[in-house]
Amino acid sequence: MIKIIHTADWHLGQSFFGYDRRAEHELFLAGLQRTVSERGADLLLIAGDIFDTPNPSADSQHLYYSFLRDVTAANPSLSVVVIAGNHDSGARLEAPHPLLESFNIITRGTVRRTAEGIPDYRRHIVPVTREGRTIAHVLAVPYLRNGDYPDCDSYGEGVRLFYRNLFDTLTDTSLPVIAMGHMQTSGAGISEDDRSERTIIGGLECVPADLFPPTVSYVALGHMHRAQQTLGRADIRFSGSPIAMSFAEQGSAKSLCYVELAEKGERLSGHSSPRGRVVTDSDSIRIELIDTGRTVELLRISADSDSIEEMLTQLREFPEGTPEATSPFLEVRVSVNAPEPSLRYRIEEALKGRNVRLARIEAIEPQPDGGAPHTLSDLRQVNPMGLALEIFEKRYGTAMPQQMQRLLSRVIDQAQQEQ
Repeated sequence: MIKIIHTADWHLGQSFFGYDRRAEHELFLAGLQRTVSERGADLLLIAGDIFDTPNPSADSQHLYYSFLRDVTAANPSLSVVVIAGNHDSGARLEAPHPLLESFNIITRGTVRRTAEGIPDYRRHIVPVTREGRTIAHVLAVPYLRNGDYPDCDSYGEGVRLFYRNLFDTLTDTSLPVIAMGHMQTSGAGISEDDRSERTIIGGLECVPADLFPPTVSYVALGHMHRAQQTLGRADIRFSGSPIAMSFAEQGSAKSLCYVELAEKGERLSGHSSPRGRVVTDSDSIRIELIDTGRTVELLRISADSDSIEEMLTQLREFPEGTPEATSPFLEVRVSVNAPEPSLRYRIEEALKGRNVRLARIEAIEPQPDGGAPHTLSDLRQVNPMGLALEIFEKRYGTAMPQQMQRLLSRVIDQAQQEQ
């Protein structure tokens, strides 16, 4: 039996409305190391977005590499496979690979090309060994950027062709195959208020449902922050982020994916009692979601112009104390008919001496035409590619040509990487 732990989207170094989240990440990583040891994992898969930015702070990098050192020291037989996400710098992640490889940590952050100019697919086939023998293969594919995949009419088709060529390159198909990726799939649940997971270049980036053949034993994905299965299969999963990335995730469960795979010629039987929620259980695969716990609570209070005083009374009723690194985050949403210059001051005064951290105040102004109210968050969620496609079609009465779409998507992708 092969024991796997799948996680992703750590976003180390993230600032949540100005608040540092190191304490939350430290708690998560300590719990992850305990789980790896308690379960006797053979393989730890980290499916991208390790850092929140391509240029992470020294402190964030220290946290990451300290974890890798500690988890491999405590579990000498553990294999670790890491891929880059869209928030990571693939080259930066790969830089210490010669050193990490000696600890059985394999990182794939970039797509390299052969002398013939085609992607080096063999480099993304990582053997998993135990006592000198190969027991499985991991297809370690980082977030694919323009130019990484074969030339195609769309992003989704290019990604599909990359994986198809990768599957064709794999010569030994008798062993379990575990695929990794960082992407948005068709039908995946998106957090409506989460900028960091929204589609990066519009609907063009959504990959098709038939991407992974049924012969793949398990698919470990990153990018979506809600834990979920996707593409209609329980064995294709987003592990979700370990901590909430937006107020849209209020109340959502956070978990790790623990997977048991049957080895060649083996049938799973006699399972131990689960400590999490079992979502798949068969002779060949067993998937269990292990709760990582909620380190910080997300609170939301709403009011309108007529109930501001009642809302301020609610704020004064929060527990007394000094806000700490794990105190609740609070979002206040107020629907106003006219500007309220003193609103922030009144809210901050009501929260003085309360053990809660005010993350944001959202003033919602009704639209004159009766349409949906607009907030700063609405503006942040505007999809640049989607907006460009809509404007082009309105102006010229036809869809934007594929070549122009690909060129524009490259520009958008480059601009977002430079932010």
